[in-house]
Amino acid sequence: MLKNTRRDGTAIKELPAFTKIMPYLMPDKTGSVIYYQEDFDVTETLAFIKKYNKLHMREEGHILTLFEVVLCAAARAVALRPRINRFIAGKRYYQRNQILLSFVAKKELSDDGKEVNIKMAFDPDETLATTARKVREQVKKGISEDGHDNEKIVDAVMKLPSFLLSLVNFAYNRLDAHNLLPYAVTESDPMWSSIFLANVGSFGLDPPFHHLFERGTCPVFMAVGKVRSENRIAAAPDGSPRVEERKLLRINYSFDDRIADGIYMGKALELVKRFVENPALLETPEELDPELLKELRLRPRAE
Repeated sequence: MLKNTRRDGTAIKELPAFTKIMPYLMPDKTGSVIYYQEDFDVTETLAFIKKYNKLHMREEGHILTLFEVVLCAAARAVALRPRINRFIAGKRYYQRNQILLSFVAKKELSDDGKEVNIKMAFDPDETLATTARKVREQVKKGISEDGHDNEKIVDAVMKLPSFLLSLVNFAYNRLDAHNLLPYAVTESDPMWSSIFLANVGSFGLDPPFHHLFERGTCPVFMAVGKVRSENRIAAAPDGSPRVEERKLLRINYSFDDRIADGIYMGKALELVKRFVENPALLETPEELDPELLKELRLRPRAE
């Protein structure tokens, strides 16, 4: 390693030897990925969103969506479980100094509609209201003619001949592994983020198990599917069984097993489920313990 410091994270030195050796035993994300599937009961969540929009749509000028609830829940889970905001570069562990979520937006809802990547920074005390506002602003910018910086970079790079493209890609990855890639190059790149979310449910699709990209430092993918109805047996007020229709949302996770052990990651995913199924918890900021904030190692907001 030619350089130990990074603009996007802090090197973690206080790690068990078994953790430090993991990038040598499993040198890439493809060989380290774990897939996990979770069904969320969003019956009450959808009712909450309908009521929330009725109360706040006029003053906020934007309706809250189920996907924005998922985004806020994911950001809150990262804030409460800091280890899932780690990444590996050059076989060394780093604590990311921002909570960064990426997703794809379409400029128009058609087969030929151009896709743009949106990358957003979230604060630990993010709420549903602030999340909805940020998403609205970023999507508006992303689908505009100006677009996002990463889109302009890709358009410029793709004008290069094939052999130069291969050389640029190789140099890109090698420089990042040695912490020599300028931060300005990766600042808007969605593959340098905490979590990438694929909202295929907006197209009426069930979620796939997404692969992890070797390029970049993103260790977690969340594929968010469509809401489906399912009949379940429930207890009536008198205690007798009855059939009840519930609304279910399926999310498929793909995550780098080297970042955090299964128990730690499992508790993080439980938090996402808790917040999505109880979105009222996201209406107010989370008061984080000072020790937790210290572990997050977030850079100052004004920076």
